[in-house]
Amino acid sequence: MMLLKTKIILISMHLSLLYSASPQGNVDMAKHTNVTDIKSQAESDWIGVDSIKTYFCNTPKELEHYHNSSFLEKRRFEDTVEKKRLQLAENFLEKYPNDAHYYDVLTYFLHYLFEPKFIADKIPDSTLWVLNQDSKLTKTHRDLFLSQMRALPIDEVARARWLKKGNELVEKFLESNAPLEQKAKIEMRLMGRDLRMALFQYEYMNFQKNTMESGYWERFDTYYWEPFRLRLKTLLFKYPDLETLALNVEQFIAIISREYLSPELTEPSWQYFYNITDATHPLGNQKGIKAVHTMAKENLKARNDLKDVDASQPLELVFTAMDGSRIDLKTMRGKVVLLDFWSVRCGPCIMEMPHVKALYDTYRDKGFEVIGIVANSDTEKAQVLKILKKQNANWPQRLDKGSEVTVSYHSLYNITSLPTVWLLDKEGKIVDRNARGMRLEPLIRKYLGLD
Repeated sequence: MMLLKTKIILISMHLSLLYSASPQGNVDMAKHTNVTDIKSQAESDWIGVDSIKTYFCNTPKELEHYHNSSFLEKRRFEDTVEKKRLQLAENFLEKYPNDAHYYDVLTYFLHYLFEPKFIADKIPDSTLWVLNQDSKLTKTHRDLFLSQMRALPIDEVARARWLKKGNELVEKFLESNAPLEQKAKIEMRLMGRDLRMALFQYEYMNFQKNTMESGYWERFDTYYWEPFRLRLKTLLFKYPDLETLALNVEQFIAIISREYLSPELTEPSWQYFYNITDATHPLGNQKGIKAVHTMAKENLKARNDLKDVDASQPLELVFTAMDGSRIDLKTMRGKVVLLDFWSVRCGPCIMEMPHVKALYDTYRDKGFEVIGIVANSDTEKAQVLKILKKQNANWPQRLDKGSEVTVSYHSLYNITSLPTVWLLDKEGKIVDRNARGMRLEPLIRKYLGLD
């Protein structure tokens, strides 16, 4: 569901770039005989691939039509867009194997925005009946949405070709002279592709885990995710000197530990990576291995400390913000504090910022503070700063997936949906976990004692 929402948010109107990069619009390479022309065409094709990743609908009218379409019409439209993206990426990779942008396009090829559903052309009438249920119900009835997603007939031949092509491209890239860090990232992208497929199948099962069956589900989840854990272990020891893999470990555990997936595996997973990266291991002194060990140790300690936290007691957070300032909630006692958990891919989070900014300006002198906890990494720092500047959000921000972070608050507090906004009273206690929209100002006034 979050994947579909993300795709809808990513809308661009740059059609001139799209058409200039389409297979029909590409100039026949056979007509070019000099290097300058070839480079020019490669750059043009690169712009086309890079721009299409944010393309969704041509016009606002087309977007409106999409929103009013049936479930099947929506999925077919998305499938068409994704196939177009994928074809442009594949064309580029075949034409320009030595181009400077080859690595970037390969990461796109393995990205979810370039990942079609491969819906079959022919659909049995009995299946059509399920898929043509009122699309409006899918917005509020999750059971119907999941049953429709499960019922979508897949062109298995086309999907098998796509999977095989991705495997071949990665294998070829690993045999090249590309930097080790790029090779590691491509292997992680490939694992991410396969993990998404497993995640979708798991989520679409649509079951309720009976508490009396907790032991069974813990065993099931352990076996279900074990191949990916072993795959990540293999990559970790294949690239033991890359500290960035620690973030991949954190992301993997955060993903499978979501509330509707396998939250019971959070601690066992961290314990697993803590054990295999012990200093006694032959590669235990490598930077990447040490980074994972430190992160696992800190997360296990944080989770253990969290068990002893009294929910009625003040929340404690200490960290260095993106601007270098030190944030400690203890020093903010006597103020009302808003903790805003957000991401650059959360449209509603960003749309809320002007409203928060207005309230921040109004009540800051009266004792109101805002702290942003952004669920992004160093690679997205520029985008975070761009958003903050555009929204004039001048309160402290923590890059919660940054390379210097050993414990992610999004993971620690199991923040699995965004926006999530907590309000702390003057004693530092959480008094509201959905402090946003029109509810926010009355809450601020209440806890500042202005009413």
